[in-house]
Amino acid sequence: MKAESLSALGYHAEIMNAVYDRINDHLKKPLHPGQIQLAKDYFTRGMRIIMSQWGRSGGKTESALFIATVACLLNDNFLCYIITPERKQGKEIYWASKRLQNYPPPQYIKDIKETEIRVVFNNNSFIAVDGCENYNAHRGLKPNLVIYDEFQNHNREFHLEVMAPNLLAKSSALIIYGTPPKQRSAYYVEFWEQLKKQIKEGDCTRSYYEFPTAINPTIDAKELAKVRKELIESGNEVIWYREYEGKMAFGGEDVVFPKWDPKVHVRTHKVATSYIENDKHKLRWFVICDPGTSTCFAVLFACYNPYTQQVFILDEIYEKDRNRTDTRQIWERIVKKEEELYPGAPHKTWRRVYDEAAAWFQREVQANFKVSLMPSQKLKRGNDQETDISRIKMLMAHPGTLTVSDRCYWLRWEIESYITDEEGRYPDKHNHLIDCMKYLMQLSGWKLLEKADKDLIPNVQQVNNQPLDINPTDWADNVVENSLWINENDIYSEYLN
Repeated sequence: MKAESLSALGYHAEIMNAVYDRINDHLKKPLHPGQIQLAKDYFTRGMRIIMSQWGRSGGKTESALFIATVACLLNDNFLCYIITPERKQGKEIYWASKRLQNYPPPQYIKDIKETEIRVVFNNNSFIAVDGCENYNAHRGLKPNLVIYDEFQNHNREFHLEVMAPNLLAKSSALIIYGTPPKQRSAYYVEFWEQLKKQIKEGDCTRSYYEFPTAINPTIDAKELAKVRKELIESGNEVIWYREYEGKMAFGGEDVVFPKWDPKVHVRTHKVATSYIENDKHKLRWFVICDPGTSTCFAVLFACYNPYTQQVFILDEIYEKDRNRTDTRQIWERIVKKEEELYPGAPHKTWRRVYDEAAAWFQREVQANFKVSLMPSQKLKRGNDQETDISRIKMLMAHPGTLTVSDRCYWLRWEIESYITDEEGRYPDKHNHLIDCMKYLMQLSGWKLLEKADKDLIPNVQQVNNQPLDINPTDWADNVVENSLWINENDIYSEYLN
């Protein structure tokens, strides 16, 4: 073996012994299995993107510090950035607590720059902490390693427009730490979905893990068990799964629609439409439009049974591409979906409704297609948020009354994103289809009725317990699997097993 190789091995051993002595003997925080797994992925498997979802106090900060420190000490001129949602937050987590300054073996530190929140090592490598609100400061950087901490609150534009391009220059790695977000609308979830899709398709440069709080051996197991018992008994199991199990679970005490449950309310499209196949002529059919050209053009397709007070939401349009929100393109898509949902529907079957605040849409439809639309009458009725929301909550709470097709991805997305702020106010964004649902409830005349069990569609437990009672020859392909509504390509399905 050459002298250079022996020297390199000796230096590597010296570094690692110093780091392990530091974390074991001085800091008293040896690595636990989750932290070791992430380190292996980065140092030995060469992963480009590693995402880990943690329960609170699981040890994610120590994991980030270990990987950053070892990477900097083993590589000269190595640039590592730890990015939190805000610079101030990063300073509190890593600097004010002195966790960053105290983590590396001090003999390898050349300089500590407080104003820059940066630790510089003897080999000119460094670890710097910053916030993702600091756009311009990060444009054009060429880091070797970027670590996102508290990713649940990160900025979408910062990653897509600033940091993702920076990672290409040196084939740099991105390591992501976070606790699952409360809101379905967080960029965290969009990134998480895309990453899991890449892994499923066989991308060996990506990895993803979930680590509960209990993985940290320093946590008092008995106290953690008490917290679990209290949260579950008080009906806050969502908080337990999200904050302590590191599982994706939307909602909590701030959620506007606490009775929404995809297990109960959502069916595959084949099953949802089968419920109304024999009663189409008895139902009231609605197309509800919330026109928008700059943000989103939303359309909801639904029907209502006035005899059983059941509501079926069958499809949606949720167009955010401005090149596709003109009246002609939207209207052609509406007509196509109407024909698919109710082939050969009698004239005037569909009640087509629009938000009268967008009168331009009604005028253009009238002028181009000779079709009259019905205003939502929200101005006449008054914008009573509490009444509208309460009506939808009652619909969700009453068993067997609401059925939503699994085509309605964005309606589900909005419902699970609809969370009040610190002042208890309803959000004023991500509500286009929810507004459509409000208009549907108003115009249908829905009211709460006590119904006999025989009038109701079987709930999910009944369907699951009796799949063999369904004759496959009478249904579309895969009907038994569809009746269970589990879809391997559905991002929600893994939570519903």
